Amino acid sequence: MIRLLCLTLLLMAAQGEGAPLSRVVLLNGDAAEIICALGAEGRVVGVSHEILKCPELALKLSGKPSVGRWNSPNLELTASLKPDAVIAYSRWPDSRLEEGLNPLGIKVMRIDCYKLDKLTGDIKRLGEMFGKREKAEEMIQFIGAKLKLVREGVKRIPPKERVKVYVESYSDYVSVARGSGGAQLCEAAGGMNIAADQPVPYPRLSPEWVLRENPQVIVKAVSRGRVKVGYGVDDAVPLRDLWREITSRPGWDEIDAVKNGRVYLISADIWTGPRAFVGVCYLAKWFYPKRFGDLEPRKIHEEYLRRFLGVKLKGIFVYEGK
Repeated sequence: MIRLLCLTLLLMAAQGEGAPLSRVVLLNGDAAEIICALGAEGRVVGVSHEILKCPELALKLSGKPSVGRWNSPNLELTASLKPDAVIAYSRWPDSRLEEGLNPLGIKVMRIDCYKLDKLTGDIKRLGEMFGKREKAEEMIQFIGAKLKLVREGVKRIPPKERVKVYVESYSDYVSVARGSGGAQLCEAAGGMNIAADQPVPYPRLSPEWVLRENPQVIVKAVSRGRVKVGYGVDDAVPLRDLWREITSRPGWDEIDAVKNGRVYLISADIWTGPRAFVGVCYLAKWFYPKRFGDLEPRKIHEEYLRRFLGVKLKGIFVYEGK
């Protein structure tokens, strides 16, 4: 009897989260993409409103009921779906999620899936939670191989040749400091983030400060809420207009990045989250075009979508200026 109990405990430990989940509600859009990539979308019984707007996941998650916004779900509706667990971001929504669902026997599992340094662990954990370890390992190996190409190339770049980069997040003049998802991408691609040492993760900077730092490259993250970008988009005019708006900021014609036409826009879809490795590939090519001339980020993105999500690549995910 004791031996049987020990074997049971060992099996539970190996599974990490216990028995594979069979009914889940997803508030975390990045986790939703990984779960679809693992082929576990059949266990999903509800999703946030925002997840239903993701065209890459539409075929796999269409028809799933919405439980409201990702950061303020309808708890009564969520509970009515009788999930084993609700998967949310580590920080959002706040503890009221647990307070409302735990007494009903519904677990809240928090995970990020949007920071590059923790992505491997997050994919592995989801693989364990859904009993999809082999597919999770396949995904980890695929992403790791692409990042290795960049990492080995960056190693060969002397410190004195590293480019200074101003990374602007979704809001104007809001940058990314060390430890944030965007900063990790910049660092992985070999860029010297001029805002790395700012005291908060997403510092608001003045236009004059950026001008004084004189970055050699500017990268602006763009969400669908700002302009039409990403999957299925075929009109580059809104992105062109945003690019012109940024490069026309007062005094910025004196910044090296603007003078040399090295201002780039990148979609949120490949900026952080499971496809952040695609963003790293684009950044590496923008930062060091001669060293990464053979790197083809669009083909890498195309292969990922076909292999893991079963969709063709179509749309505009970056804008390189014209």
